[in-house]
Order: sequence, then C-alpha cells, then structure tokens
Amino acid sequence: MVRHLANCLGRWAQLARITRSGEPTERVASIRGEAADQAAFIGAMHNISAPVAAEVVGRLMPLKFSHLLDIGGASGTWTMAFLDAAPGARATLFDLPDVIKMAQKRLSDAALGDKVTLVAGDFYTDELPAGADLAWLGAICHQNSRQQNRELFAKIHKSLTEDGFVVIRDVVMDPSHTCPQGGALFAVNMLVATEGGGTYTLDEYSEDLSEAGFDDVTLVHHDEFMNSLIRARKA
Repeated sequence: MVRHLANCLGRWAQLARITRSGEPTERVASIRGEAADQAAFIGAMHNISAPVAAEVVGRLMPLKFSHLLDIGGASGTWTMAFLDAAPGARATLFDLPDVIKMAQKRLSDAALGDKVTLVAGDFYTDELPAGADLAWLGAICHQNSRQQNRELFAKIHKSLTEDGFVVIRDVVMDPSHTCPQGGALFAVNMLVATEGGGTYTLDEYSEDLSEAGFDDVTLVHHDEFMNSLIRARKA
C-alpha cells in the first residue's frame, strides 16, 4: 500500500497543471518499474479488501447464485469471499493477463483452483465470459466515465443468464457530489489518474444501468467510502 500511495502522490503533485489543462497526468513508471507498480496496486487492493470482504459479501445474503463472474477480479480476494459464502457455487475471474497470473497463485494457495475459471482479457475491448447468474463489479466503476460504464453494463447484461443480477461495489455520492467526503476526495484522485473517471450518485447509476437493460436497481448498503452496494436485475 505504501508503494501504491507513493505512485498516487506523484500524480496528485501535478493537480494544478491537470485542473488547468483538463488532461490527466502521463503515466510514468516509478523507479521500481511498471510491472512492480502493477503488483503493488494489486497487492494494495488485497490489503484493503481482505479484512472486510466477508462482511461486505454477507450484506448481500441470502442472494442466491450458482456462477459468479468477478470482473476485474484482481488476485481473487472477492472471488474467495463469495465462494466462502456460497460453497456450492463456482466462479469465473476476468482480468488482464498479467493480473491473472497473480490470481492463479492466490487461488491455488487457497485450494480453490478447481472451482474458479481464469479468463484473461480487457473489459474495454473484449466480450465478457457468458453464463454467470451473478456479476460482481467491485471498485471498477469509479475509473470509468459514465459512457464507459454504460458500455460495460451492456456487456454485463449480455453475458448474464436470463435470471442474472449485477452487484456494484463502489462509492455512492449524494446529489451534491460532495458527500461522503472520502468519495469527493476520491473523485479528485480519479481526475489526476484517469481520462474520465469519477464518483457517482445512485440516480446516475440507476440511469446508466437502466440504459443498459437492468431494472430493480437497489441500494443494498450505503457506506462512507468504497463499500456501498448496488444490486440490479437483468430485465
């Protein structure tokens, strides 16, 4: 996490230029190199998620599913939490090729390799694996613009079974986009780090999910930062 935050600080240091230009900072690898930076990011996300994953997944129960699609599933932290909560289920984890290698190791160490299918790909350019009845989109939406989210939601809708659901874990802002404070600050982090990312309100999520073909959009849990949960059903 310290290594990841050091990389974040380098981008925040350029905030004045970014707010004047409207362009995010150019991504430059740290002295440790691009591969090490990616590993630090994935490791940091595990540091944040592992202590709370069981509690967060528990808030969704008794959500019944047989096949989880973990989109941008990193090294498997959330896949493991869902399979612990539903031992009879199986999962497909979808992420970039270099990240899949990290997931393979963690899932193998947890003796879950036979229950999880690992699929390498890029959700911006590739179709998603089909056949899941629950799609998990954990801390992904904030890196996207609303148009990018609509396109991703449409891919999820296409990939799900007819009785499928999607669950989004992310920041959910109030209509002013200033509360919770952590979410407002995180929107600045997305300003310096992404082309179009930000933090969004429940109404914005509802509109974008409906546009992609979902209904019954429900705020299952509202958190002060990243662990709010939105559930929507494939219409």
